[in-house]
Amino acid sequence: MLFTDLIAAAERENDALRIPAPDDWKQGRTLYGGLTSSACLFAARELAGETRRLRSALISFVGPSSDEIVARAENLRAGRTAATVRASLMSDGAAATEALLTFSDSRESTLDYVSHPAPSVADPHTDNVIDTSAGGGPTFISNFELIPAGGGIPMSGAEPPDLVWWCRHKDPAAWHTDLGLLCIGDVLPPAALVMATSRTNLSSMTWMIDIVADDLASEDGWYLFQSRAETVQNGFSTQDMTIWNRNGDLVAKGRQTITIFG
Repeated sequence: MLFTDLIAAAERENDALRIPAPDDWKQGRTLYGGLTSSACLFAARELAGETRRLRSALISFVGPSSDEIVARAENLRAGRTAATVRASLMSDGAAATEALLTFSDSRESTLDYVSHPAPSVADPHTDNVIDTSAGGGPTFISNFELIPAGGGIPMSGAEPPDLVWWCRHKDPAAWHTDLGLLCIGDVLPPAALVMATSRTNLSSMTWMIDIVADDLASEDGWYLFQSRAETVQNGFSTQDMTIWNRNGDLVAKGRQTITIFG
């Protein structure tokens, strides 16, 4: 089920949205976290009526989204320059995802500085897209095209735990939108997986993303992603995440806490 078709299938029911949970978007027994994050943003738009640009999202993956999800959203505060919306997802009657979303349009400023230059990597070519048809990876990955571009290789037992990949939606209608970016923003496997020598179960606990670009367009829908684990110990990992467009312009910065089972 294409991403935009899934979002379009959401049904309004009083103060909530019912959103399907198709198997091809699952990661084990739960929906892929990028999808549930974008469902929170969709709820904020549809239920709280927020139309300004998404600037920041704080996501907590409270529990699995194994069944149809019910989304609710409330506007905590709508000021002159910014608004904060809380969005919540329920699945099978239990809490699944909680999000705090901050919205604000651009305004003029005399200050202008951007760090985090993009690494020098080869341009994405479709001949190098990972073949996901053989299985072995999470089911949801079939909705994206992925090209390793640098860093380590998952389950190679290497250090440092660092991944650099080109990624895009297979659904062109999801390119260049904040809903599409939030959905694909969590697509890379955790960088800690580079250190593993065999299949290891990992799961996102929390995710924060700051969208710094006003224009989310990138040539042919490709974004360059980098995830770097800063700590991998005691069954958890913390990682820094960066997204650039095809021109090397910074699009978003993120952080994530990962739990490791094994």
